[in-house]
Amino acid sequence: MKGLASVILIASVLAPLLALAQDGSAKFWLKGSSNNLQGCLAADPQFTREHTITVQNGEAAVTSAGGINTRMKLVRPNIYETSYVLGQLNLTVVADLAATPKSLTVTDRNLGCRWSAVKE
Repeated sequence: MKGLASVILIASVLAPLLALAQDGSAKFWLKGSSNNLQGCLAADPQFTREHTITVQNGEAAVTSAGGINTRMKLVRPNIYETSYVLGQLNLTVVADLAATPKSLTVTDRNLGCRWSAVKE
């Protein structure tokens, strides 16, 4: 019985680490919030197109045809985040690959803009 408990303990510790090690990608089509202000709508062309989150060797990146190409940091298991400035927008991008379905959210701290998507 003691051996089984050790195996269960080791498995419970290794399982999250193995989940983090899985390489892959997810594609999202962001949609602006209906509450977005005019300043947010001007940024729609950057966000209302396909975004790809790629995880490789434990590191993640977000890319899009709108010119977004940035690395993301792991903040919790399978949840990645990055921040950057685009014009007057101070943006935070969160890819929640642990959620079902997976999600991508872009928010702005200045104007309160928000774009979001779930992987279908």
